Amino acid sequence: MRGSRFGWIRIALVILVLLVLPKLISEYRLNLVITMMIYSIFALSYNLLFGQGGLLSFGHAAYFGFGAYATVILVKQLAMPLPLGILLGGLAGAFLGLAFGVFVVRMRGVPFALLTLAFNQLIYVTAEKWRAVTGGEDGIAFIRPNLNLGGWEIDLWGTLNWYYFVLLVTLICVGCLWYLTLTPLGRLNLCMRENEDRARFIGYNTYASRLIIYILSGFFAGVAGGLAAAFQEFVTTTFINLDKATDVLMMTFIGGGGTFFGPVIGSCALILINDLLSTWMERWAIVQGLLFILLVLYAPNGLSGLYRSIRERWAKQKTGATQP
Repeated sequence: MRGSRFGWIRIALVILVLLVLPKLISEYRLNLVITMMIYSIFALSYNLLFGQGGLLSFGHAAYFGFGAYATVILVKQLAMPLPLGILLGGLAGAFLGLAFGVFVVRMRGVPFALLTLAFNQLIYVTAEKWRAVTGGEDGIAFIRPNLNLGGWEIDLWGTLNWYYFVLLVTLICVGCLWYLTLTPLGRLNLCMRENEDRARFIGYNTYASRLIIYILSGFFAGVAGGLAAAFQEFVTTTFINLDKATDVLMMTFIGGGGTFFGPVIGSCALILINDLLSTWMERWAIVQGLLFILLVLYAPNGLSGLYRSIRERWAKQKTGATQP
C-alpha cells in the first residue's frame, strides 16, 4: 500500500511539473517536449507488442503513418474538427491493424518480423505512388485548425495552447494503456510472452487475444501519427519509412521494453540526444549508433533496467554495511 501510494504521488508530481513547464523553459524547448510526448504514445503502443507481448515488429510505422495521412486528409479535405480527425486517425490505424493482424499474429519470431516489414513497405510504396491522394514524396501540407468548444474558440496554432492539447491527449492515452495492463487481456498478453502454449492449454484463445492487442497497438500508433502530422502541419512518406519503424524500436529498447514507462524514458532520451548531437556536429547519426551499440552491450534491459540494477546493488551494499 505504501509503495502504491508513493507511486501515485510521483505520477501527480510529474503531471504538476508538466502543467507548469511552459513557464520554465523556452518555446524551442517546449516544442521539443511536445515531440517527446507524441513519440511517447508511439513507443508505448509499440511496447504492447514488443515489451509486453514479446513480438519484434519492423512495421509499426505503417500504423503511425496511416493515422497521420487519415488525420490530415479528414481535417483538410472534409473540414473535420482536429480532435475528431485525430481520433479517426487512430481508428484508421486500428483498421489497418485488423487488416494486417489477421495474417501477422499467426506468426512468431523471424517470420513475424519479416511479415510486418513487408506490410510496412507495402503501405510505404502505396503512399509514394498514389500521388493523387497522398502527394507522393511531396506530401500534404495543411494549417492546424482552431479548436471550437461550443462557441469558445481556442487557437491551437500557438505553442502554449497546442502544448496543453497534446498533454491532455497524452495523459488520456497513457492512462488507457496503463489500465490495459491491469485488465485480464493485459495480463494475458504478458502470459503469452512467457509461455503461449501454456496459455492456450488452459483455455485461452491466443489468436483472438493477439489480434485484439495488435489492433489496439495500431490504434494508439495512429493517434500518435495524427498528433505528429498536426504538430508539423505536414505529412509525407517519411512517416512510414523504415527509419520511423527503427526509431520506435530504438526508443522502446533504450528505455526498456520490460517496464511500462521504459518506452517513455527511451523516447525522451532519444529525442534529447538527437537534438543535442545534431546541434554539436554534422554526422551526429554515427555517434547515435555508437551509443546504441554500447547500450545493447552493457545495458540490454535499457535505461530503466540499468536504474533498477544500480538501485538493487546500492541497496545490497547498504544492507551489508549495516550488518555487524
